[in-house]
Amino acid sequence: MYRDKHAADSGALTSRGWTSESVEIQREQLALGCQPAAAVSACELGHGIDALDPEERITARRALTRSMENGAKWVRFVPASGAASRMFAGIREPREAAIEAQLQSEAPRFPFWSVDQKQQLTDLPASERPAQAAVWMLHEERGWARLPKGLIPFHQTEEGGARNSFQEHVSEWRQLMGNAALHFTVPGPFQEEIQSILDATNHRSITTSVQHPSTDTVAWDLAKQELVRQPHGGLLFRPGGHGALLQNLNRVDGDFICVRNIDNVVPASRMAARNEEQAILMGECARLTDERNAQMEALKSGQSNAVQNAIDWLTAFDKNVHEHATDVASCLQALDRPLRVAGMVRNTGEPGGGPFWVKQANGRISPGIVESAELPDQMKGKGSHFNPVDLICSVQKPNGEGAYDLSDFADQNMFFTAKKTWNGKSIRILERPGLWNGGMAHWLTRFVEMPNTTFAPVKTVLDLLKPERQI
Repeated sequence: MYRDKHAADSGALTSRGWTSESVEIQREQLALGCQPAAAVSACELGHGIDALDPEERITARRALTRSMENGAKWVRFVPASGAASRMFAGIREPREAAIEAQLQSEAPRFPFWSVDQKQQLTDLPASERPAQAAVWMLHEERGWARLPKGLIPFHQTEEGGARNSFQEHVSEWRQLMGNAALHFTVPGPFQEEIQSILDATNHRSITTSVQHPSTDTVAWDLAKQELVRQPHGGLLFRPGGHGALLQNLNRVDGDFICVRNIDNVVPASRMAARNEEQAILMGECARLTDERNAQMEALKSGQSNAVQNAIDWLTAFDKNVHEHATDVASCLQALDRPLRVAGMVRNTGEPGGGPFWVKQANGRISPGIVESAELPDQMKGKGSHFNPVDLICSVQKPNGEGAYDLSDFADQNMFFTAKKTWNGKSIRILERPGLWNGGMAHWLTRFVEMPNTTFAPVKTVLDLLKPERQI
């Protein structure tokens, strides 16, 4: 049982809006560790994942146009709080032979070098290039690895400049949606610098936010089997992972919110093709939202066959819908929740989550995004598709009743734990339910297959040398 053990605890808890019970809940989760998600089976094409045919794509496109004509507010939401340190991990010594060889031949080609740096690397003997490139990338005060990932220049321009992923997100979104709003979550120490870069794009509607301290988490000392404390005796607090951004998402003012990761950007030459697929996802979400609203209106007005029609419609969102949606009230409860359409790409070996049918505590078996770390052993390696984080979220209640409180539809038991080393100690850290995992567990979810060309992440710095990233 947690009790205040240090004078610093009380003030730290108050500043985060916590009580002792908040710490006790986390203490129990850390002692227990992450539990596998109740994944029943992988989603497949025709059974949990839709592949839209040409006619369905036209219908989706029309639904997007109709929503815009009706004044729907569309927003792109980009989690951009992450640091670039992992992106540069492979550059640190000892480097793998393949990385060493690639740096020898291609180090001058990275888009973030100054003209002088590029020339110096070109002039060096090939054998000396990896060491010099590593020095510049990893320098504690001036290196790229110290920055947020979004500030790393990803692409060169025809004019000889370079563009980072904040700039590319703005450019791609503007090509698709004009001056529709964008929102970036950013690390606090860099908020001013990032805002100045965004201001320079002259896009009229961009906002930023930081992860709130209330979403921090405590940590567990594996040797002592107790909460980790700092040298001065106070609790160690850590950021709560991307699931903590549910609070930021909840504050975004929009009817539909398009979520995409900061590192999933392409050069200007590839934006039009990606935007076409994005428009299809957006339209599909608008279409399904209209259908959900119509089902609810039919139930409320007592139309004949409304209950059976609602059950039939909900079957794609819940395998067990017939067990708990049996009358008007239970059908309305099943329908009255946020809705998302998530793009899925064919799995080509990327690490990360995928689409599975997941059994929830309330008995629903619904489509969910499950990280590899959450999968039970019998489900690992299963699944044909991968989650690239391309989500279209419908967050407004029907009939102008306002936005849903997204925290009401999260599964707080779908938290993450991981082992880390801190000050020489082996500790277990806690992350809040993932933004698109447990954070959206009780949403209405539809998966749609997308071309793999729409997914262009930068996981390591060497990804910046791939042919598709060149002008």
